[in-house]
Amino acid sequence: LFESYLQSVFANPGDGWEEKKLGDVTTKIGSGATPRGGNESYKDEGISLIRSMNVHDRNFKEKNLAFIDEEQAKDLSNVTLEENDILLNITGASVARCCIIPVEYLPARVNQHVSIIRPKQGVINSYFLNYLLTSKFYKDQLLFTGEQGATRQAITKVQIQDFKICFPKSLPEQRSIASKLDALSAETKKLEAFYQQKLADLDELKKSVLQ
Repeated sequence: LFESYLQSVFANPGDGWEEKKLGDVTTKIGSGATPRGGNESYKDEGISLIRSMNVHDRNFKEKNLAFIDEEQAKDLSNVTLEENDILLNITGASVARCCIIPVEYLPARVNQHVSIIRPKQGVINSYFLNYLLTSKFYKDQLLFTGEQGATRQAITKVQIQDFKICFPKSLPEQRSIASKLDALSAETKKLEAFYQQKLADLDELKKSVLQ
């Protein structure tokens, strides 16, 4: 239900929508690196280092979140995350997964498998753009882009900059669409939980009847 509505919103642009490249509506696009020493160099606490395993569509997962110290963070100062930044996985099996960094994980950096996309706030709303990039219409295009690599799935910085999107010129309209999608997402999650409970109850009933 949710995915089909999401698809219909972005596959059929309305009046007052315009097409632009991501590079024209962002102030930053870029990925980081893994600190020297790899996994062994991670700390128990400190500054968050976001990896591809933390980035899921419209959902940031804290599990296996890595931490680095101030010295390591200094080497990655060019990929310092800010509030409302969008995270996009750019390599491997999880390529094109996309979410917004939750503010509680800041300050943070990203490694080489994750790209920061920082929208121009006066041009495009972060939550609207996150929904757009995770809709099937655009997700399929991103996946196709990722499969053009010679040896593995990967999306380059230039490909992200040149990626074309269509969106309403009006920021209030963008925010309105994002709010409707938020509400529908919450409602469908409630429905899903309700029916999962029903299935579990029916399964218990079946067992008791068989006994």
